[in-house]
Amino acid sequence: MNKYKVELYKRSSLPFSSLILTIVAVSLAARKRRGGMGIGLAVGVSLMFLYIFFMKVSEVLGAGATYNSFFMVWIPNISFGILAVYLYFNAKQ
Repeated sequence: MNKYKVELYKRSSLPFSSLILTIVAVSLAARKRRGGMGIGLAVGVSLMFLYIFFMKVSEVLGAGATYNSFFMVWIPNISFGILAVYLYFNAKQ
């Protein structure tokens, strides 16, 4: 039964994840670095892959009977949301 709950919660959390990743991307793009645009692009792509990996791991753990499926699906959004707020307030204006 948890497998179906994970799918339901994942479908409701994905729109928020696109908003969070957009804020992270805008915050990273606002910084001008000495190395050029490649470093910012590499950091952004690395964060995206880290988010996808973290989401897949939390989905598998949420499908198990020992963890709360709602909390496990929303952990990547919560953690990257905190990162997005931090990057947004520390980005150059």
